[in-house]
Amino acid sequence: MLDRSASIEQFIRENGITFHADQSQGAVPSDEDEETANRPWQLSVIPFVMGSAEWNVLSDGLVQRTHLLERILVDLLGEQRLIREGVVPGELFWANPVFSRAYHGLEGTPQKLHVTATDLVRGVDGLWRVTGDRTRAPSGLGYLLENRIVMGRVLPKLIRRSNTRRLASFFESLREHLQSLAPQDRSNPRVALLAPPSGSYREFEDTYLARYLGLTLVRGSDLAIRGGCLHVKTLGGLLPIQVLWRHISDRRCDPLELDPASNQGVAGLLRCVRHGRVAVVNAIGSVLAQTPGLMPYLEQANQFFFGGSLQLPSLKSYWLGDPQQRAYVLDHLDSLVLRSAYTVSSQEPIDTTRLSQQERAEFLQRIEADPGQFLAQERLAYSSTPVWIGGQVKPQRVALRNFQLIRGDRVEVLPGALARVGNDEMELSRSPVSGQRTLDCWVTSDVPLGKHKSLLPSGRNAIKLRRIGDELPSRVAEHLYWLGRYVERAEGISRLMRTTLSRLSGEETTEMAAELPRLTYALASLGQIEPGYAVDSFVAGLPNLDQVLPASVLDPEQPRGLIRTMQSVMHNATAVRDRLSNDAYRILRRAFRELNQPASASGRAVSEGMGYGEAIERVGTLIVDLLAFAGVTSEGFVRTHSWQFLELGRRIERADQTCDLLLTMLCPATENGKAICEAALEITDSLMTYRSRYLNLVRLAPVVDLIVTDDTNPRSVLYQLDRISDVIEKLPAVEGPVRLDAIERIVLDMQYQVKLADPYQLCQTSDDGTLEQLGKLLRGIAGRLPELSDAISAHYLIHTAATQQLTGTGR
Repeated sequence: MLDRSASIEQFIRENGITFHADQSQGAVPSDEDEETANRPWQLSVIPFVMGSAEWNVLSDGLVQRTHLLERILVDLLGEQRLIREGVVPGELFWANPVFSRAYHGLEGTPQKLHVTATDLVRGVDGLWRVTGDRTRAPSGLGYLLENRIVMGRVLPKLIRRSNTRRLASFFESLREHLQSLAPQDRSNPRVALLAPPSGSYREFEDTYLARYLGLTLVRGSDLAIRGGCLHVKTLGGLLPIQVLWRHISDRRCDPLELDPASNQGVAGLLRCVRHGRVAVVNAIGSVLAQTPGLMPYLEQANQFFFGGSLQLPSLKSYWLGDPQQRAYVLDHLDSLVLRSAYTVSSQEPIDTTRLSQQERAEFLQRIEADPGQFLAQERLAYSSTPVWIGGQVKPQRVALRNFQLIRGDRVEVLPGALARVGNDEMELSRSPVSGQRTLDCWVTSDVPLGKHKSLLPSGRNAIKLRRIGDELPSRVAEHLYWLGRYVERAEGISRLMRTTLSRLSGEETTEMAAELPRLTYALASLGQIEPGYAVDSFVAGLPNLDQVLPASVLDPEQPRGLIRTMQSVMHNATAVRDRLSNDAYRILRRAFRELNQPASASGRAVSEGMGYGEAIERVGTLIVDLLAFAGVTSEGFVRTHSWQFLELGRRIERADQTCDLLLTMLCPATENGKAICEAALEITDSLMTYRSRYLNLVRLAPVVDLIVTDDTNPRSVLYQLDRISDVIEKLPAVEGPVRLDAIERIVLDMQYQVKLADPYQLCQTSDDGTLEQLGKLLRGIAGRLPELSDAISAHYLIHTAATQQLTGTGR
């Protein structure tokens, strides 16, 4: 158990399985709250097991409830018979802040709900009850799938021996259903998953589902309405989207008709839906069916539409907007808990028994002022399940989130659930991403299961063969471009750090190491140490470099430091995780995690921080990891536009770093050039090549040739410019504020300058002892590289700027 539990933790850590929640407040995002902090996912090694007999009863109840919610939503967005005939009070919706008139009368597809979730608990009496419904865009489906994949690797034989029902058939049905909703081109439609902005609590799950189901992951800035149809903006132009699986709030889907401050959706989406040009899953307005205040009326609604009682009852609930129900609640206040009646909230329910006398009085005043905003529910003691925690089996309360797929008149229930455990009922009363430990839910069968169903297509439909595509959104291209730049920047910083630290820890004193002042200037230029270290008159008043430099490796306060640079690497890598291979992402995760390990205190006081040896080892390990990432992307990335923008970022950054380094190391006057040249060769990873060509004879001209003008050296300036030119030739010729030929001219001009340069002339010293010609060349290249970067951004990435509001004012 210990070994398997450790394997689960390692798998989660290496694959970056995370969710987002507010650690400081213990709260989790609601439907309207998106951005939160990152936290690791927790999965217990012991599964939650349910036999076929119990599951079949539960499944039948879920099917009946899902049909009811679909019927209710169709009615609320259409005839509204429930309200007109008094089954459900209209005030529950008219006063609801999530209600909008724009939801009513949207035609689109006749079916409104497609993917729903039901939150369930089992009382100590053994009966299951529903604590809430999720009909907007229920979260947890991706985590449920990931839990099963993890457990399948840790306990593969046990899962098979237990005849555990598989999940793949549900996801196959989901993919087929999404494709079947396309208004046209149903053989191979473009289905997109609309995710909230980067940093959302859904970020990992959305990326995971998009990759697993083969969907196009998009955000609001990627979308555009043209000719009444929805399109994704790519480098090659606009490409139509037939089906949009949205994971953003209803009111944020269309700033033109809903929230004008929203930049998560696209203006004109509702009009596009009305004309039947795109299918939206779930329907815009589906949030109404998950209104908590609706729960007291579901039994009556089922009687109204279908007759009979619900097989799967709700937790006893009371809406305080109803005078009779409010009177009951006030008389039994201490035996109930209260929550928001209008929206699914991230907060724990209010337990009046935990309130002080003053807090209780203030809460009663809130109820009197606006009773309709509250829903009261019975207290229920949840059943327990065994959980492996801290090397022991302990009982904890358990709650489930089940998922359903509606396909016309048929409801498919996923054979399992996202099982959550906690210390008490209040802890489990919040969202599945509120931080509780999870279990994989196994639905077992008494008989062996049939043939495994795969997500691979049948292959009956012919598909046009392709070699390269333009389906790269500009937002993704921007993140890939900056990922390349930050990865290269981190490697450059690490190489400079390692070279400097090795000199500081060597046998020679700092006064004898002629190259050390140049290395110090280079570090200051890159923002790794205080700029004062580059000014001789300031150095005397600053701490010794041998004390400052090792500590700077782990200093998160340095804006341009190694830690902050790797944070930028992970930000961009996470934003394009669906475009990176699992191996590439795992390498970056590992590099970031190992760099951020606390400094060991072996042989030193903790206050002394990191020593030379550990600092050198830390940056050396980072270099190896970044080289592994470069190798994986070089050998594993198909040469599409994704690879081209990653490559552009890497090459521009490497050229920029090399120019800055040589301006600092070689151009100033010096008396002892050998040590400085060797340091420059070491930082640029060219020392081995130099010695294979010239042995130990160090001269300035061959050093300059190797690092600047040698087009066969992958680290030279000219090599970077050649690769940049090759990539730009393959980019699509789209319209932009800067013409593509203007970008090409910038590159050609830099190539022309370097190719015409004579290394021997570049090494001629001027009257003041400096390499004036080399400095002029490098400053010219370094000055044009930002111009090139800006031109590329303006031509291909311009739409990623902040979206302007169309109407209204921001809130």
